[in-house]
Amino acid sequence: MKYKLLSVLLTGALLTTGCGSDDNDNDTKPVEPPVEPPVTTIDVNEAATIGLKLATFDGVSGALTFSLSDADEMAITNAKDYRIVYFGFPDRDEKSSKPKAWKRWHLSKSYQCDSEANECEGLLTETETKGTYTFEAPGLDWDSGATPGAVKKYKVAIEIKGALSSSELELLPPPAV
Repeated sequence: MKYKLLSVLLTGALLTTGCGSDDNDNDTKPVEPPVEPPVTTIDVNEAATIGLKLATFDGVSGALTFSLSDADEMAITNAKDYRIVYFGFPDRDEKSSKPKAWKRWHLSKSYQCDSEANECEGLLTETETKGTYTFEAPGLDWDSGATPGAVKKYKVAIEIKGALSSSELELLPPPAV
């Protein structure tokens, strides 16, 4: 009788454990294609519009940091061609020793680059942050065209040129309201 009970127990054990197969071989999950990261940059020569935001400006040395983007807020890369003009003004509130001194005079210094002609003045560099640039203006000397120390206020106008578009040329920073 023990054999009969033992055979029933073994048969029950085999039925409950099965053969180790879960019978899910036909349940294959569809493989999703890898997701492409969204395009966040555009080459300067493909941009239909070029917008410029001045981040930093040191009028004495001419050092600049600015960013470029198109109408869709995509960072513009590979900018090479430019025209950058610095303006130096006297302090309007400062008294002059000359009674007929004209307070609206200014000095200007221009830097430009035509990459095709390989003629560039100054140094435009794209930073690690795509669409952000720095510019260095070697030889910017405000005392060479005026009385030393006469220039007190500074502005800059920046134009970045691409194949399809150029940025607006405007005096930066804008006047305080």
